[in-house]
Amino acid sequence: MNFQKKIPFIFLTLFFLTANLFAIDINLAEKEKVQVLKQKYLTTHRQWLYNILDKATPYRIYVRSEIEKRGLPSFLEYLPIVESDYNPKAVSPSNACGMWQFMLNSIAPNLRYNDYIDERFDPWKSTNAALIKLQENYNTFGDWLLAITAYNCGAGAMARAIKKGQSRDFWYLSENGFLSDQACLYVPKLLAIAEVCDNQKKYDITFPTAKDEFGEKFYCNANDFDYIRVKDEVNIMALAKYMRIDETEFLRLNLALTKQLTPPDQEYDIRLPSGTKECARWALQSMGYLPLD
Repeated sequence: MNFQKKIPFIFLTLFFLTANLFAIDINLAEKEKVQVLKQKYLTTHRQWLYNILDKATPYRIYVRSEIEKRGLPSFLEYLPIVESDYNPKAVSPSNACGMWQFMLNSIAPNLRYNDYIDERFDPWKSTNAALIKLQENYNTFGDWLLAITAYNCGAGAMARAIKKGQSRDFWYLSENGFLSDQACLYVPKLLAIAEVCDNQKKYDITFPTAKDEFGEKFYCNANDFDYIRVKDEVNIMALAKYMRIDETEFLRLNLALTKQLTPPDQEYDIRLPSGTKECARWALQSMGYLPLD
């Protein structure tokens, strides 16, 4: 095959790969389960959804930017609504934690946990871990609906459902009892929320979009922080006072520190508002600590 013949072949291959990746962005809003849930989010749960989207804006900007960077389906931006109402401090009855609701047995190797640190509560690090997991699920199952469902029920349960049902079609597995009730509703909830949020003109509604007045997506400050490394047990609330920074905001940046203390005898990067590293260095020295950078 000469080079001129290869060019259309390459473009055709890329087209089918892209079509496969984003195939679930279209035509699924008409499914009955999605329709029922869509009406709920347009009526009785409309204010609930509005409030979540409004509070979630800073995190949505980061989630959106990471999804686009990795070339993942755009509606994954709404998955933390299904998981936790986009609450980075959420804890479920089964002790799944954080915005992406990780169980302890599913955090390795992308998140840390010890007596001082639980990175499930870090919305930035847990987003990276969740998107890695979703991509791994897609690589395993070759279908985004199955990959997303596996995020909810586990890859093992998803594989067993496929084997038992002798099908790789989510809707078939869902409608014929091969998945749990929770897993059956997981994807329809996501699709219904994405449908109403991404088609506001169609439904004559207004939700927070994390876009500017021209309709362009916000990306500012999505991951624009400073960090300072320490190897002492530093009380971050005391550090915030020394730095004259709002303690609530400082805590929000460091939710992984479950005791509000950095771990002793272990290097740790404290997350800081952008442009405050030198102030943090001075504050730590004033408190008797020696920053490592």
